[in-house]
Amino acid sequence: MTSALSQVLATSAEEGGHHPVVNELIFEPIWFGVIAIATFLLLLGLLWSFRNTLALDPHGVAEGHQDPDAHRGTGH
Repeated sequence: MTSALSQVLATSAEEGGHHPVVNELIFEPIWFGVIAIATFLLLLGLLWSFRNTLALDPHGVAEGHQDPDAHRGTGH
């Protein structure tokens, strides 16, 4: 073993194998889940606000009519 590795192992053996906390979380772990669920519900609300907007389509795509913009930019 290298000398640095042996020093780390010797130090950790002296401490009883307990490692000090290196990176503490900014708040309790439960709040990460709460924030994730709140974000999900916010995005779901945004998605829900756009429901039935295809019925407002001015070109009639919802009724099966051809979209006049479908061939735009293809050279036809």
